Amino acid sequence: MKISRIWLVPFSPTGSSRKVITAIAAAMTGIPSEECDLTYAAGVGPRRFGPDELVIIGVPVYAGRVAPLAVERLQALQGDRTPAVIVTTYGNRDFDDALVELRDIARQASFVPLAAGAFIGEHSFSGAETPIAAGRPDGPDLTIAEAFGARIGARLAALEALDAACCPDLPGNVPYREGALPLPLTPSLVEAACTQCGICLTVCPNEAITLQDKIAIDVERCIFCCACIKSCPEEALVIDAAPVRQVRQWLHEHCTARREPQMYI
Repeated sequence: MKISRIWLVPFSPTGSSRKVITAIAAAMTGIPSEECDLTYAAGVGPRRFGPDELVIIGVPVYAGRVAPLAVERLQALQGDRTPAVIVTTYGNRDFDDALVELRDIARQASFVPLAAGAFIGEHSFSGAETPIAAGRPDGPDLTIAEAFGARIGARLAALEALDAACCPDLPGNVPYREGALPLPLTPSLVEAACTQCGICLTVCPNEAITLQDKIAIDVERCIFCCACIKSCPEEALVIDAAPVRQVRQWLHEHCTARREPQMYI
C-alpha cells in the first residue's frame, strides 16, 4: 500500500505526545510529512484526509481516558478510510480505556487504525520534589517509538488494502471507565516571582490565561495540563490546591516503577 504523505496530529500541551509520534514517523523515511497540531485553538479547523495518507494521532491520557479537550478537537478531523496510528501518552500509572476510546473516535471519523501504542510521558503533576516519570519519553522510549514506526512502515508496504481486520485487539473496556471530572481549581500564581513575561499565555492550550494587572487563570477553561507550570522560567505558577497535591503525592509514592511502552500492530 503506497502512502503519499504522513500527517502528525498531536494534542500535546507539554510536548510528550508530539515527541512520540514524531519519532514514529521518523522511521518511515522517504515519505513527506506535515503536522496538523490540535494543541492550540488557532490550529483547529475542519480537515479531511485521503485514503493514500497516513495519520498518526497522539494524545495524553487523563484519568484513564482521552483528554476531554483532545476529544473535542479531534471532531474536526475526517478520514476517507484513511490508515491511522493511534498513540496515547500517560504518566506511568495506566492508560486504562484511553486506547479503545481513541480507536472508536478514529473509526467514527472514517479512519482505519492499523496500529496503536501507549507510551509513558512525564506526568503533568510531576515536580522536582515529587517526580512522576520525570524526563519521559526518554531516549529508550523514543528508540522504541522509532522501531515501532519501522514495523508500521513494513506492514503498510505489505498491505494491499485496508479492512476492519487491520485494527489490532486493544486492552480496555466499553463502556469506558468514568473519566476525570472538571477540576474547580487552577495552578496558583506566586505574584512576587512573576515577571509578567507572558510565556504562560502562549503555551496554554485553551486560552485560559490572561494578563492585565496580573496573571489570571479562568477556572472554567483551565484543563490543569500544567503546561504553564512547566514552561514558567521563574517558577511563578505552582500546584497549591490540596486535592491536587494529594493526588501528586499518591502518584509519586505508588507509580515509581518504570513502565514500558506497549504497542499493538
